[in-house]
Amino acid sequence: MIKNKNYYVYPAVFHFWIDEDGQEQCSVSFPDLPGLITGPGPGATFEEALDAAREGLALHLEGLIEDGDEIPEPASINKLEYDRNPPEGGTVTVAMVDVVLSLYRNRKTDYSRVNVTLPKWLKELGEEKNINFSKVLREGLIDVLDLQRVERE
Repeated sequence: MIKNKNYYVYPAVFHFWIDEDGQEQCSVSFPDLPGLITGPGPGATFEEALDAAREGLALHLEGLIEDGDEIPEPASINKLEYDRNPPEGGTVTVAMVDVVLSLYRNRKTDYSRVNVTLPKWLKELGEEKNINFSKVLREGLIDVLDLQRVERE
């Protein structure tokens, strides 16, 4: 087990595929950290998937530290055990994901719940497409307010 530190590197498995609606999808898992599965949402690039993986890794490690749990040693990328069979038409990529916890600690954001009103048909269509309404609203506000990426996080 690893002693708590500030910098961590873990192998991650990136699964990319096209869902039944024709949307590009991605999920990221960390075989050394059971239960840690994250993803950037439909249509994401590898860079966006990597950002989501870093954020997920930081939050997971912070949770382990806060709960007083031990942090497992990362497996060698050469000895990593994972599902090498992507969904039909998909790909699997393994990459090392690093995170500096102090950067994420300093970027923690308090969130507020917001109630919005949408046409019923629009809400239903979004739900059918598994749209993350909070993400769409957040990204839309960032664009409308012309905020820099740095301010976003």
